[in-house]
Amino acid sequence: MKGLTWRFTVVAFSILFSIYLLVPTILKYRVGKPVSRIKKADDPWYYAMLPAETLKLGLDLMGGLHLVLGIDFDEVKKDSISKLKNSLKDSSEREKIEGLTFEVTGDRKIIVRFTDKANWKKLDDLIGKEFKTVIDFVSESGTEAVLKITESHDAYIKQRAVDQSLETLRNRIDEFGIAEPIIQRQGEEKILVQFPGIQETGRLKDIISRTAKLSFQIEKSGPEEPDGTPHFDQLKAWVAEFESKGHKLDGSQPVSKFVKELNAYLGDKLPKGSEILFSKKVNVNTREAEYIPYLLEIEPIVSGDELEDANYTFDQTNNEPIVTFQLNPSGAVKFEKATGDNTGKFMAIVLDSNVHSAPRIKTRIGGGRAQIDMGGSGKNSQELYNEARDTALVLRSGALPARLEFLEERTIGPSLGADAIRAGTSSLLGGLVVIFIFMGIYYRSSGLVAVAALTLNGLFVLSCMAAFEGTLTLPGLAGLTLTLGMAIDANVLIFEHVREELIHGKSASLAIAEGYKRAFSAIIDTHMTAIISGLVLMSFGYGPIRGFSVTLLIGIIVSLFTSVFITRVIFDYRINHLGTKSISI
Repeated sequence: MKGLTWRFTVVAFSILFSIYLLVPTILKYRVGKPVSRIKKADDPWYYAMLPAETLKLGLDLMGGLHLVLGIDFDEVKKDSISKLKNSLKDSSEREKIEGLTFEVTGDRKIIVRFTDKANWKKLDDLIGKEFKTVIDFVSESGTEAVLKITESHDAYIKQRAVDQSLETLRNRIDEFGIAEPIIQRQGEEKILVQFPGIQETGRLKDIISRTAKLSFQIEKSGPEEPDGTPHFDQLKAWVAEFESKGHKLDGSQPVSKFVKELNAYLGDKLPKGSEILFSKKVNVNTREAEYIPYLLEIEPIVSGDELEDANYTFDQTNNEPIVTFQLNPSGAVKFEKATGDNTGKFMAIVLDSNVHSAPRIKTRIGGGRAQIDMGGSGKNSQELYNEARDTALVLRSGALPARLEFLEERTIGPSLGADAIRAGTSSLLGGLVVIFIFMGIYYRSSGLVAVAALTLNGLFVLSCMAAFEGTLTLPGLAGLTLTLGMAIDANVLIFEHVREELIHGKSASLAIAEGYKRAFSAIIDTHMTAIISGLVLMSFGYGPIRGFSVTLLIGIIVSLFTSVFITRVIFDYRINHLGTKSISI
């Protein structure tokens, strides 16, 4: 009797705790007032006693934003070849190989110029030792050699770019505050992103698309006006020449694309190792944008890779938002050395190919702290505040390896999700009604025990998903229906064995004990094979397949508890506590 009391307590506690876990979900979707961990003045008193976790609906049930993103691998390769050139240069200096110069060409190759064949031979040996799997030899002529990235390393760069983009997007979306987004690889070179129930699509797309590539680049020395202001006439003439070819810097295309095409067009006109970038200034009164060109050294003195932290605050002098950031120790050392070596020059602070500011370096800057002024764009205070907050967010979460392109975009309305919910719920309830009728007719009162366990099965599955903040999708509803079918199948096995024992003349108590014992091994076998299948689907599938497998796995585990443990408790209670001598089965 003590054992029965203990088991009955477990069942009662499971039911009450499951209802407790689902209350926030009911309040969210029925009352429209989600439970928050932070109690507000107008919240009912019992909100503080409820969990904040709720069962979330997927994109197919709730509506939301569906995106397929592509990566600009040309830009990825450009950055990789530049870093490889620097690594090659550092290694040659470490080995004291003199008389070498390194240059990256427009077709993503490295030209090595040397004054002595012996030095080139030393570098060639160094490449064979340290860069064998990374650098391929292309040609050698006179005093220069041409190198390129190996095919295997090129494939690795692409793979790493996708992985880095996935991780960066997850970090950004986590900080943005969207629950249960779907961010995963699609094929080899694309990324699938889904946001159920998202409303701020414009701001979200802006945060996703920003590469957040931060760099500090020194302005190239050139003619200056008497007051020290850099002379831009030649740069403006080049830009005007390029625009006369049908290209416009007017917001009709991304600035990064215009910059890329402009620098490619100018080619040899630009001093070696330099590029043109723009600073956007908006007239507060006319709202017209002016793009001011800067001629900068391509090689940054410090890049966003050495960023340690970023936050937004307000400038005490004009109360405009600014973004402050801290470089890591190695970045701080490089920053201090570069500002000391370039005192008197202008240093451009570049974020996503846009020159935010270009202050003159008055003295060596130590400590690795700097800031970006967000003013001067013609935006109002709220827009500046949002931009500063989002800029700090994307800098903290890390830079994307390259610009992302929106290859596919679909907005799924909530009405379509409501139709899917109605259709899925109707099919689920319809199937349950048929099962209830069959079990009640064929197994009589014992069938009603199975029906009760089946109802609890659905309750426990939904409460488990709510507790772990799972997402219920349309395929998830199919998985729930399948697990309910497996749960009732387990009871059918048990009931058939109990019938056999009763036919052989055993008492109700012994027949139930033997029926559960004989059916248990078959139930375990069928559930374990289903669990293995669910794990495989969850490991290798994505999207709808993963939603189906998650619900299936939770349902299988729960069905073991309801079909074996709970039904046995009900039968034992009727026989041992109520004194029932026979069962209707």
